[in-house]
Amino acid sequence: MSALLPGDQSRAATLFRIGAFAVLALTLGLLAATAASGLDGEGRGRLVRYVGILIAGGLSVAAPHLLFPDPAMRRLQLSNPNSGRLLRRQLGRWAPVVAVLAVPAVVIAGAARPLLAAEGVLSIAALGLFAWVRTATLGLRVRAWERGEKGRFYRGLTARFPAFKFQVPDELVPSFGLTAEIFLAGGALSIAGRAVGDGPGTLVAPAILLAVTLALALRSFGSAQDRQRGAFDQAFWTSNGVWADAFQPSEGTGEGREPIAYDAVYWAPRAIRARVWAGLVSLDRRLPLGRLVALGLGLVAAVHAADAGAGPEVASLALVVLGVNGAVALTATDALVPGPLALRVGGAWGWAAARFLMNVRWLPPLAGVLALLAWLTDGLGWAEVWQWALIDLAVAALSAGLVTLASHARLRRLHA
Repeated sequence: MSALLPGDQSRAATLFRIGAFAVLALTLGLLAATAASGLDGEGRGRLVRYVGILIAGGLSVAAPHLLFPDPAMRRLQLSNPNSGRLLRRQLGRWAPVVAVLAVPAVVIAGAARPLLAAEGVLSIAALGLFAWVRTATLGLRVRAWERGEKGRFYRGLTARFPAFKFQVPDELVPSFGLTAEIFLAGGALSIAGRAVGDGPGTLVAPAILLAVTLALALRSFGSAQDRQRGAFDQAFWTSNGVWADAFQPSEGTGEGREPIAYDAVYWAPRAIRARVWAGLVSLDRRLPLGRLVALGLGLVAAVHAADAGAGPEVASLALVVLGVNGAVALTATDALVPGPLALRVGGAWGWAAARFLMNVRWLPPLAGVLALLAWLTDGLGWAEVWQWALIDLAVAALSAGLVTLASHARLRRLHA
């Protein structure tokens, strides 16, 4: 597909994107190989389905944040592309994410279990497509709830029984429901695969979800002439508007939560405290990292408490360390930290140090969970607690440096 605007797809940006996905795929493949080491065929089947549940949990939280707002939204508004080009652009951004998430299933299954690999790949493809369709139309549902066109039953029920009310504003109930939809869909696929066992029957559940998702896509985006039936351009612009409003600077984070207080960043040196605070507030508005960290630490605790073996234990810890420290890459975008302003007020070294401290804030929870596991279980020693703490510090420094380097390289390229 040609660029929507001149310069929209520079060679450097394309190579960086391809390289980033390749590194992520390699990392997930290595983690999967570590987790599957020493497992028999039945154990590999269980692991593929457990990983599917984990991926469903991640997608249920991350899908809206990965898709919206589109980083090129302002330029897209200038070019005003048709519905088909917008559809191809968003699928082009989403398809590599789904492809990378399918890598662990292929690696765990191995060459000896092609049917298990097919089940894993088809399940991730069906779940990824389902998450995309439901997320792409989320803005339409949010606006309908804001106008009072939908949600009457929920409002009536919670008016009579306040205990049933979710702890989020009414207009965000569709977002809350989307999280449950994606997670339950992924969980159902894993449960169905476990119930069927071996054989071609394991492909039935993902095939059904794929068929249902295609029907939803045709219903939502099938008519480009009749905008009232939900043409893709209407869903695209509405959803981008909803999430751009949610992530713009405001008194709150867009989810009924107060932003991080400046005084709460007392642990950062005064010289860079403002940068650390600004980065944390912007990142917290863009991605609910606290929830993902809690999910990851819960996974680590569950794997160690179950004595799942050295492979899954190392893989779960590595996944948390890489994921938590990799999230700081979001601050390399102008939407969170404007490049020219960052260069003027902090410079490369200042922002590298700020990003390092943004990463380090998650070290105490990680060390606390590991220390608790070392005290309660026999599978983790105190020496390993110190080792993983040092690994986390090293990855935090490396990711902060690479993100800052990439941000400044992009800035120089844009203003050369």
